[in-house]
Amino acid sequence: MLSTFATLETVRRALFTQQAAIQTTGHNVANANTPGYSRQRVDFQTTLPYPAIGFNQPRIPGQIGTGVEASSVSRIRDAFIDLQYRGETTKVGYWSAKSDALSQMEDVMNEPTDQGLSKVLDQFWQSLQDLADTPENSGARSVVRQRGQTVVDTFHYLSASLNQNRDNIKTEIGVDVNKINALLDQINQINKQIAEIEPNGYAANDLYDARDQLVDELSQYVNVNVTTVPSGGLAPASAVGKYTITMTATDSSGAVQTITLVDGQNLTASTFNVDFSGDPPSLSVNGTAIDPFSVGGALQGLVESYSIDYPNMLNALDQMAYNLVNAFNAVHETGFGLTASDGTVPTGNDFFAPLTDVKGAAAAIDLDQAIKDSVNNIAAAGGTGGVSNGDGDNETALALADVLANQAMTFTVQNGGTTETVTTTLKGFLQSMIGQMGVNAEAANRMKANSETLQTTADQRRQSVSGVSLDEEMTNLIQYQHAYNAAARMVSVIDEMLDTIVNKMGQ
Repeated sequence: MLSTFATLETVRRALFTQQAAIQTTGHNVANANTPGYSRQRVDFQTTLPYPAIGFNQPRIPGQIGTGVEASSVSRIRDAFIDLQYRGETTKVGYWSAKSDALSQMEDVMNEPTDQGLSKVLDQFWQSLQDLADTPENSGARSVVRQRGQTVVDTFHYLSASLNQNRDNIKTEIGVDVNKINALLDQINQINKQIAEIEPNGYAANDLYDARDQLVDELSQYVNVNVTTVPSGGLAPASAVGKYTITMTATDSSGAVQTITLVDGQNLTASTFNVDFSGDPPSLSVNGTAIDPFSVGGALQGLVESYSIDYPNMLNALDQMAYNLVNAFNAVHETGFGLTASDGTVPTGNDFFAPLTDVKGAAAAIDLDQAIKDSVNNIAAAGGTGGVSNGDGDNETALALADVLANQAMTFTVQNGGTTETVTTTLKGFLQSMIGQMGVNAEAANRMKANSETLQTTADQRRQSVSGVSLDEEMTNLIQYQHAYNAAARMVSVIDEMLDTIVNKMGQ
């Protein structure tokens, strides 16, 4: 049979347990605004009861309770919602990278505005029309040369700016790879700490939160899948264990493979490496080559922008510059400039310096030296049999204007991994190129917004489970406080009982 003093032990356990619950509630309130924090809860359980009252009672757990104890402090977390959130975060990372890269491309192309290439070509065409009206006017010829130089400068600016943006993306890829490696190392270090704590009977709740926050950040860069590895030993039931993090990607042959990024069993972390010596850049994990277009997240989005979006736009600019130079020179060579003082008539001159290669044409385009030397070498007049029709003739000037407006040219474009050949005018190809860029940017912006909405929804669901509600915590605090006060009141009652037994019985 229990002694009177045994009841004090029961009350003591109640006081300490309710105090632990109050302390945990205070910890939740203190971390209400801490990023990545998951609210915690004290798990109550009854202590081992004594047998029922009786002279011959069995020495096994029975009917008289002995109080309460805090079995553990659990972290409130839903692994399924975490999986959803990380999946949406991977999509947000990918589409954000694509959207930012395409937005920067739109800023460079600056279409349709008065500063874009389309406007510059229109002004060049207008200067040729003005030259056709007054072919003998040196002022009109100077304007043609100046507008031609503006076309050259615009191609140079666009090519240099797009290449600069592409170099920036290359730098960003390197930064992201370093960030991924740092995150993998940090997660592995936390794994090691958890592996030392859990076997001793403790749940490392704050370390779990820190690790999950790192995994959330990692999922922004590549797709991740998380599995747990038990720590063993005396790990409590609420222990999460160590994380093994894998990534799904394809190899060079297209075969799907699972890459281990963090090994929870052996407590090791893998290392990403990117090599820009080829195009597209090659990506490997611990020496295993993987397809950079299959890793998902911001890393894949940046690689696609670096290897596809920007090269396609640069190639389109190069083709425009190359076709413009060849078509314009072919007409200009047949025309005649102004008659010189010695009676000679310039003919056979190029307007633009000849180009021999499409690649890099936008950066290499320039006015021919003869045009730089004298505006009289600009061919405006036509002729037959090597004889000019006269300085007042405008046949070649009109033909040059027609090159810009109506002459069909052949262009090669990339469309979803396939190469297509199209025949259209210079302005028509430019409009098509700008239109496709706009469609791609709009699609990226729309998918980014949709992914962010789904990510926000998943985060709200997670916060409803793991987030700290101050109203709920205040309600719990009042509940635990009342329980604590009641236990304290029981101490007073037992004190009065003992006082009666010790001091008043037998009087």
